[in-house]
Amino acid sequence: MRALRQTFSAPFRRVLGLSLAVTVLVLALFGAGLQWALAAMPQFGTYWLDVTFEWIARFFALIVLIPLVHPVVSLVAGFFLERIAGEVEARDYPADAPGRDQPFLQSLLVAFRFTLVLIAVNLVALPFYLVPGFNLALFWIVNGYLLGREYFELVALRHLATGEVGALRRRHRARIFLAGVLVAAFATVPLVNLVAPLFATAFMVHTTKRIGLS
Repeated sequence: MRALRQTFSAPFRRVLGLSLAVTVLVLALFGAGLQWALAAMPQFGTYWLDVTFEWIARFFALIVLIPLVHPVVSLVAGFFLERIAGEVEARDYPADAPGRDQPFLQSLLVAFRFTLVLIAVNLVALPFYLVPGFNLALFWIVNGYLLGREYFELVALRHLATGEVGALRRRHRARIFLAGVLVAAFATVPLVNLVAPLFATAFMVHTTKRIGLS
């Protein structure tokens, strides 16, 4: 509940506004590329055939564009999550040693890697997502593992070396997995999922502090 309240606080809203603005820009550029591709389509010379083919192409372009919203939001927000983690640590744990921000290039590479892994794993699981009743549970399990691991490492690496983070994650794998499942469930709510990266970061800071960085 503390993480949820913080997600909609003023410092978080600034990061959210910035990440959404960049997301809109990225998707607009992608959409412009799709429009250019549609305009470059060959014409068949028959009016009804050309119109039908154009509408089908636009429909599939929209189908491609909509699912990209959440991964792009996560990728863009990933550039600002260090700031969010630092904000939560400073506000709620002022007596603890402050975390160290990761270099920007490293944060960029981690954000790209995580986004690609998230997309690839979910594409592999896509046929199983079509099974009613089984799909939601599978989504939470698969993404719970990925999100729990990723956000835990994001927070823990601010205080520990890579090897220490791995050992700590293995000791508390069940708790970290359950935290990831909660984040995955949060990410399934339309529109609310746009703030999922911010909630996940704050929530994992509190989870990591309760685990103890030792």
